[in-house]
Amino acid sequence: MGGFHSKFGGLWIDSLDREWVNCKLSTISDPALRQDVRTFIDKGYVVLNGAVSSSRIDAYLEEYEASADMPEFLQIAAPDGRKSFSRAESLKPGSRVLDTGMLLPSGEELSFAPKISAFLETIFEEKSLAFQTLHFEVGSTQDVHQDTAFVVIKQEPLKLIASWIALEDIESGSGELIYYPGGHRIKEYSYANGTSKHWFSERDGHEAHQAHYRHLQDEAARLGLALARFAPKTGDALLWHAELPHGGGEITIPGRSRRSLVTHYCPISLEPVYWDFIPADWRNKVEARGGNAFTSYYFPPTQFAGGKQQPGWRVRIAS
Repeated sequence: MGGFHSKFGGLWIDSLDREWVNCKLSTISDPALRQDVRTFIDKGYVVLNGAVSSSRIDAYLEEYEASADMPEFLQIAAPDGRKSFSRAESLKPGSRVLDTGMLLPSGEELSFAPKISAFLETIFEEKSLAFQTLHFEVGSTQDVHQDTAFVVIKQEPLKLIASWIALEDIESGSGELIYYPGGHRIKEYSYANGTSKHWFSERDGHEAHQAHYRHLQDEAARLGLALARFAPKTGDALLWHAELPHGGGEITIPGRSRRSLVTHYCPISLEPVYWDFIPADWRNKVEARGGNAFTSYYFPPTQFAGGKQQPGWRVRIAS
């Protein structure tokens, strides 16, 4: 196998050796899955139509509404910082309700829906660790960015995939998910004099952050990449490559919802770098369906949504 598109390595799909990649593709027995992986390699994303059933989403949303009535058990990452849940705060553009995929009993049925799990395992070549699940009530309006700048995997920055699941039919004007198809192969941007994929505010400062945003726009324009908008039906999922430039579009119809669930994943053998900054007894991989697992920066593994506190939470996987 040759090198990778990034000097920081990557997954097998990121190899520069096309012959070797095509050989790997030929070993995928399911032709539909094989085509999905090929699309992901070429475009940096794939859409899995009907990845989650309406009944699963209904169950999740019922649990979300029940938990919203007990806000002390949920938290929100808002543009002005992290805070306790409130319905009013959750409806502000840019607000994300944290780790509902892990906390709500039906969350794992979404984050690890069979189509999603099968796709991830094919690319990771092992089970997946899910973290940083984000529930959106409305569009994020987030600038186009690359996840590698913010979502940090220890020593393996490109071994990261994210999913975006539509919890309702997404309508125009709601601040749809936007992205540059093929943008995962633009000229690489790095921090700390080329030694890091990740932006750390204390080390790199605000200007380096803004320069990254400008770099994405300039490269997309240079290559003639057109910005796409995702307007899916309920249960459709879009999975994207760690380097795919994406963000939240402008909300042109105020009050229009864009209910969705985002989950970030890495191979189960790895950990996010935030494990270095949380209490030791939080550093657990909590078992989820299909042999996959969750972990959280924000919540101890004993916490249930709905107010129950119970040792073990689900079943812990030894770290």
